[in-house]
Amino acid sequence: MGKRNKNYKNENKTKEKQYKRNSRYQKDLGFNNKNNNRREEDEEFSHKRNGSKKSNSYSSNSYNSYNRNNRKRFTRREKNKCQNKDTNKIDHYLIKNREKNNFKNKDDEKKLEIVLEEEENLLNKKEHKKDKKDISSQKDDDENNNLIEDLKEKNQKLEEIINDRNNEMEKMKIEISRKNEIIEEFQKKEEELNEQINSLLKDTNNAKNNCKNLSKKNKELENEIKQKNKIMEHIRKVNPLIIYMEPTLIGLNNIGATCFMNSTLQCLSQTKDLTNYFLNEKNKDRIINNNIAIKNKNEYQLSPIFLELIQKLWEINGPNSFSPNTFMNTINNMNPLFKSGQAGDAKDFIIFVLEQLHKELKQSININFQDENGPLNQYDKNSAINYFFNDFKKECSIISDIFFGFNETTNECLYCKNIYNSKGLNGPICYNYGIFNCLIFPLEEVKNMKNMQNNFINNNIVTLYDCFYYNQKSDYFTGDNRNYCNVCKQLYDSIYMSKIFVSPKILVIILNRGRGNIYDVKLDFNEIIDITQFVQQKDCPQLIYNLYGVITHIGQSGPNAHFIASCKSPIDNQWYRYNDAFVNHINNLQKDVIEFGTPYILFYQKSY
Repeated sequence: MGKRNKNYKNENKTKEKQYKRNSRYQKDLGFNNKNNNRREEDEEFSHKRNGSKKSNSYSSNSYNSYNRNNRKRFTRREKNKCQNKDTNKIDHYLIKNREKNNFKNKDDEKKLEIVLEEEENLLNKKEHKKDKKDISSQKDDDENNNLIEDLKEKNQKLEEIINDRNNEMEKMKIEISRKNEIIEEFQKKEEELNEQINSLLKDTNNAKNNCKNLSKKNKELENEIKQKNKIMEHIRKVNPLIIYMEPTLIGLNNIGATCFMNSTLQCLSQTKDLTNYFLNEKNKDRIINNNIAIKNKNEYQLSPIFLELIQKLWEINGPNSFSPNTFMNTINNMNPLFKSGQAGDAKDFIIFVLEQLHKELKQSININFQDENGPLNQYDKNSAINYFFNDFKKECSIISDIFFGFNETTNECLYCKNIYNSKGLNGPICYNYGIFNCLIFPLEEVKNMKNMQNNFINNNIVTLYDCFYYNQKSDYFTGDNRNYCNVCKQLYDSIYMSKIFVSPKILVIILNRGRGNIYDVKLDFNEIIDITQFVQQKDCPQLIYNLYGVITHIGQSGPNAHFIASCKSPIDNQWYRYNDAFVNHINNLQKDVIEFGTPYILFYQKSY
């Protein structure tokens, strides 16, 4: 601000000096505006009077030209000086000049100068004030311009913010519209859900009613299930094999000519009723306790060893095979026929095992028959039956229940028969009853009997039915074989006949081939047989038996013979070949037996 004021004062001083110079110059020349105007008027008037034109004298022309030029110069100077100022200032200077020319005296000039100075001072003050105002106005303009620029920038930012807000508002509107649509959809869904809920409430009410009914039924079912569980527990106790889903298929290692033992044990282990008995927990405890009592007497027991063997053969996820060393050692100590390293016979082995197990497991059972306390009368059939079964009470066991059947033998005296027949009466017959655990059929004799009936036509093929016919044929006892008759009290010829009185559950048939070539006679056996006509006492209309085990004899009899077992599993009803430690599936039993050898022992189970 200070520099601007100094510059402003200096400019005013220079203007005043120029102004004074111009005024002095005009005074020295001696012309002013009024004198010049008067001269021009006088000249014009004289010219008009004389009727002449305006003279071109040097004085008037030079004066006028000088005055005109001088005026132009003055106005140009003044205009140049005041070109940056207002037009009012220029007019003010012109007025001053005119006024100066009007003054004639010096006093007037001084006064005029004083007045002019005062006026100039006033003008300077006014200009100074104007300059201050201009400076302040410039500052204000600058500030205003800055403010305007700031406001513009802020306006731009505000416009941008407003635009962003507008865009956001549009987006918000779109989102709000979407949300409104979603809300409408939700409202529709709510209505649908409310309808569903109402329907579900109805359903729940119905379900509650059904649940009440079901709860009653569930209680009834629970009671039924409890009863069934009790029955199942009883069944599991009686039939432990029911838990098995697949057969175990475990073989027995040959520990020195023990194929006869291995094949027989495999057939016995596939006998369902026998295995169930030994796997039953109650029977296990009884067998073990009985074994402890016998050990104190330093005696051998076969039943606990057989129990261990059955458990190993029916062990789930057991080995493929194992060696029956303990069983073989026990047999060696109990029977010298079956020593280790010596070839044995499967026929003798199964008879010994069944009899020994029967001895160890037998119990007394009450069987009610009529006239059980009456005396024995062998010529009275009922008396003979009662006497036999009363004695059999003391010898009942699981072996007798499964494997034992009953024979009926009759012996008729021919002398008594002739006497009684002459009187029109039947002769006296002596009845005897016995027990068998297997049927032994001599194939050579069966073949000869069949050939005699067929007029001695040689036929090497024999069927099982031929064997049963042979079993019930009558024999004549004469000469040294005569029997004593209790009726006529003398030795006389008689007729002897044997029949099956009661058939067992498990029918074991041994095919005795004698000392000759075992391949001389071929047996045609069936997997299903009907022996109803060969049994007197029948517990069912038809006595049908199903084959489940075959012991095959390979090679000639003697130390070079070999035995294998073919068994039908009670779990999946499939046939498997047990060749010592090797177990294989069989598709066709007949072909398999014929390829390997000849059938030696057959195991049939009664079907009810």
